[in-house]
Amino acid sequence: MPFIELPDHIPGLRARAQNNQPKPWYRITNQTADEAEVMLYNEVGGWYGSTADEFIEELRGITAPKILLRVNSPGGSVTEGIAIANALRSHPASVTVQVDGIAASIASVIAMAGDKVRMMPNALLMVHEASGLCVGEAADMIKTAEVLDKISDNIAGAYAARAGGTEAEWRQVMRDETWYRGEEAVKAGLADECMPIPKRGEDEPAPEPEMRKSFDFTAYGYRGPDRPAEKSTLTIDIGSALGEQIANALRAAVTPAPVVPTVADTAVAPHNTAVEDGEWDAGANEKRLPSPVPVASVKKMYAVYDETKTEDGAVPKTAAKLPHHFVNEDGTPGAASVTAVRNALARLPQAEGLSDDERAAAERHLQKHLDAYHDADNQATTSPQAEQRIVVQVDTAALAAALREANRPAPAEKPAAPAAAGLAARAAHLKPARPAAPTWRDRVAHLNPPSSATTQPAP
Repeated sequence: MPFIELPDHIPGLRARAQNNQPKPWYRITNQTADEAEVMLYNEVGGWYGSTADEFIEELRGITAPKILLRVNSPGGSVTEGIAIANALRSHPASVTVQVDGIAASIASVIAMAGDKVRMMPNALLMVHEASGLCVGEAADMIKTAEVLDKISDNIAGAYAARAGGTEAEWRQVMRDETWYRGEEAVKAGLADECMPIPKRGEDEPAPEPEMRKSFDFTAYGYRGPDRPAEKSTLTIDIGSALGEQIANALRAAVTPAPVVPTVADTAVAPHNTAVEDGEWDAGANEKRLPSPVPVASVKKMYAVYDETKTEDGAVPKTAAKLPHHFVNEDGTPGAASVTAVRNALARLPQAEGLSDDERAAAERHLQKHLDAYHDADNQATTSPQAEQRIVVQVDTAALAAALREANRPAPAEKPAAPAAAGLAARAAHLKPARPAAPTWRDRVAHLNPPSSATTQPAP
């Protein structure tokens, strides 16, 4: 949102806003290359205590024939934004404005200063009336309203100059607070082209590093845009769980033999140096270097350089890539910047003119700096007397399957079959029970008359 400058008679307000500014709101790189890159990725000056002076001073130092201004800003100070827009218009380079995320409020006015304006996929552009703050009497309020009305007319003129139409017509669009998608901005005349969304499988640009914050995702398995995340793992401290003797045996079993990497001729070999945190400004640090730069300084400052451009032991700055060291006031490179190292690693896949060997060697160089920074950070939070630990990464899916198999109950045993018996014993139950056979006497007993005690004479 554009703001009229804060009244100076509010004690301490501007000072507090200045102290709360965490990081620069812009960045300029590749000032002497074929195309310089200017990133405007924050609020525009003024309200947060920043001004356009430093931005314009660095803009003047660009000697490249082309400038790519990348915008992702919600707006900010009207006066600072107009100063930036006029500085871009007066620069001899051809300026292409690329709206990466949003160009709102005064940031959209800055975008109008480009010779060409393009909208990236899903980017937005917003125009609205100027707004501001006022502290004072009724007359002050009326005067502020008049000034705001004049500022809005001025902003409407910037849109009309690029897209056509009148200031009055654009004032109505601003009163409605109008938001444009890429195609709509082109149709309205505020942009020249809208970049299409790449189809799945086509090459897409790698995500740019954020200016305000840098995050290290290696703890989650992330290894960069071209190296997918590793499988989910479980970390186990074997030293504590099994004892030092077993841990030593495991160390010997899993430690691979050292491999000496092949370093390409134009890639700088890894070297040991301090790695420090802090704000990183590539342009300001490169300015302190002599021109051309001695080869020894090039190897301390950059990750890659073109050895064929060496003359009298020095290399022009345009022949070196991926700067990542702070430069002292005397022009000598010092400690590596962890922010610059992360930025260089993110930009390495898009660096042009490098072979696969050179790209791999540059990655080893930068990764060693990042590892040294992590090691130093770990030592700062760990007691020096702490025992060495060994960790083993276990595939959690395989571990779960093994645990399920180990806990599966054993099948019940079948009862033992009885010993084989004789045929008579096995068929005994098939025979019906029979009464005992009668004797011969039983069978003829009914033929014998009963005996008598008296004998009768025959007739």
